[in-house]
Amino acid sequence: MRRNTSSLFGYSIYHPINLILFFNIFIFILQNINYKVMDYQFALYTDQVLEGKIWKLFTYGFLHALESFPVHILFNMYGFYMLGSFLEKAIGKWKLVSLYFASQLGGGIIIFVFGVVNSFYFDNTMPLMGNANVPTIGASGAVFGLLAVFGLLFPEMMILLLVIPIKAKNAVWISLGLGYAFSLIGESNISNTCHLGGALTGYAFYYLILEPKRRSGKFSIPDFLATARNESSHQEKKSPAPKVEDYFEKQIQINEKLLNQLKAADIKDIPNILIPIQVSNANICPPIAYNPEDSTCLRCEWLPNCALRKHGSKK
Repeated sequence: MRRNTSSLFGYSIYHPINLILFFNIFIFILQNINYKVMDYQFALYTDQVLEGKIWKLFTYGFLHALESFPVHILFNMYGFYMLGSFLEKAIGKWKLVSLYFASQLGGGIIIFVFGVVNSFYFDNTMPLMGNANVPTIGASGAVFGLLAVFGLLFPEMMILLLVIPIKAKNAVWISLGLGYAFSLIGESNISNTCHLGGALTGYAFYYLILEPKRRSGKFSIPDFLATARNESSHQEKKSPAPKVEDYFEKQIQINEKLLNQLKAADIKDIPNILIPIQVSNANICPPIAYNPEDSTCLRCEWLPNCALRKHGSKK
């Protein structure tokens, strides 16, 4: 349930998702005021890190390219919000914040390590390792960390990569492959090493923190996030702490009853059934993800909203 306070995008304005959005926008405004100072102090330059400015391994992720239309920051923040909205419900807001910032730092570390190796051993002739003389900015390393964990928790969910729908479990590797391909074909401003570092950090975060706690019973990932490989092991619900499990059992019954009612109803009567039970402030999935036969949809309290959008488009 959302608190009845001032909200933005369905969250309290003090929610970590909104605070991260606000902070990135604030830094972007400062960049527009004095780009040279912000770039020199906080962008990731390999040689400056070697000189002792290690904070740049982290601060680079708050800067974004200045353009007539701010594509860079908009794309990164949109990706962060869409992925974060799902992950926050799965792992909690503070684990989401930890994952985001850890991936940002992990991306910076890989940029630095690859940059040093490329500079000292290959004289910056290895394009796939990044150029140590080119500064790096942007939150995409953090976003790739979220994307990696998202793919592990929602492996069969369809997401859009540019305009192509792909399964979430493949999104990281396809995105990395395309990025490296663009770098080989010609000039590219994409920091593939940053994306790789963020993704690897995301995988490490899942397997070192989330998965062990889930297996020990100290942390329970809700069933609607179960992957295809472990969905058959539903007997794990025998473990303690069944509050989340019980909630989704009830939600499944509610949704199944509603779907049966919709199947029996005349198509023109469906909106009248769905409109009174719409959930306010619902962050519903893209239309392509709606599948009432999927376990994810059956466990979602926002199914009436997605159903109305689908059936309302058939007028």
